[in-house]
Amino acid sequence: MDIKDMTNDEFISHLMTGYNKHGALVQMVVIDCLQRGLDHYISAKEEILEDERKRREDGRISLINMEAWVAFCEDTQQRIEDKYNG
Repeated sequence: MDIKDMTNDEFISHLMTGYNKHGALVQMVVIDCLQRGLDHYISAKEEILEDERKRREDGRISLINMEAWVAFCEDTQQRIEDKYNG
C-alpha cells in the first residue's frame, strides 16, 4: 500500500512495525518524539490556554479547541507513564 493512501492509524502502525533498516529502534524514536512533543505542550499549557482566551475575546475561533488539545496531551502522557514507568 502506498503510504499516501494510508489512514493515520495505518501510517503510525507502518512506522512502528513496518520494515526499517534500524529495526525496533524506530519504535523508541517514535515514542521519544511523542513524549517530547507532549512535554512541550504540557509545559506551555498556561501560555497556550491564555493565547486561546485572547483569540476568543478578539472574536477569533480556532479550528482546534486548545483546552481539549492540552487535556489530550496530559492524558496521553499519563498513559505512556503508566505503560513504561508504572
